[in-house]
Amino acid sequence: EEGICLRRVVLEFCPQGHKHRPSALENLTQSVAARFVQHGSIDDLDTSIQLGREVVSLCPEGHYNRAHYLNNLAFSLQLSFNHQGKPNDLDEAISLYEEALCLYPVGHKYRDTSLDNLGGALVTRFNKRKDIDDNTRAISLYCEALVANNGRWPLDPRLQLKTSSQPIRN
Repeated sequence: EEGICLRRVVLEFCPQGHKHRPSALENLTQSVAARFVQHGSIDDLDTSIQLGREVVSLCPEGHYNRAHYLNNLAFSLQLSFNHQGKPNDLDEAISLYEEALCLYPVGHKYRDTSLDNLGGALVTRFNKRKDIDDNTRAISLYCEALVANNGRWPLDPRLQLKTSSQPIRN
């Protein structure tokens, strides 16, 4: 609670147009999303999505952190799908993961994570809709992620089983 309150105070010092507003807003977004994960309040999840949308809107194409913010918004939307089952949330998450992936060229240090996130979302959609194209594409993305990560799996050594996408932290 205190962390979220402090992040709101920081945000007040970064009005619209301030160069640090996107990062201050993203920090608040991630704190609210973390509180959702801890306590399960759908209001927190909805707030994190709303704030994430604002962050992305503040970062036009070419902004150095746009891919990071797209991935994190997609992560929140995928969480929403996992908890509320709204197909549009998953479809939007996949679109955002795809957009983010396009911004991480081959060799970028976060490309493997982005590939993994998109692959995970496609597997989730395959499990719901049984569209073989989603599964085939997910396998292809996982293979590319393995190559990008020098053959190490799982991509995040803290993960024992791949259960959901991961937000990208800079």
